[in-house]
Amino acid sequence: MFKANCHCNAVQIEVAELPTKAIECNCSICRRYGALWSYYTRDQVKLLAAPDALSFYSWGDRTIEFWHCRHCGCLTHYESTDKQAQSRFALNSRMLPLDVMAALPIRHFDGADSWKYLD
Repeated sequence: MFKANCHCNAVQIEVAELPTKAIECNCSICRRYGALWSYYTRDQVKLLAAPDALSFYSWGDRTIEFWHCRHCGCLTHYESTDKQAQSRFALNSRMLPLDVMAALPIRHFDGADSWKYLD
């Protein structure tokens, strides 16, 4: 089991397997957040946080929620609003331990224009 957590440790996310890569997206929100996304399905992660520890932001068609810790402000993950077992759960890999995060290959995704990988 591998654990990711926010700065104050109020939000923890457990995954059984480490991600194989992280995605850096340049869309209007991801470039501002500076996140490195690693993708799972909702049933592959265990989110450990008190109900009042998290808050989300959603915009546009409101199909994705960007979650952050209400205490320290760290962006921890995003997920789809449908919350099904196989729904996408994107872990902000910057919440992983530094040695794990540093070892991840990073792919660059053009979410601002072409919707293609740039590498």
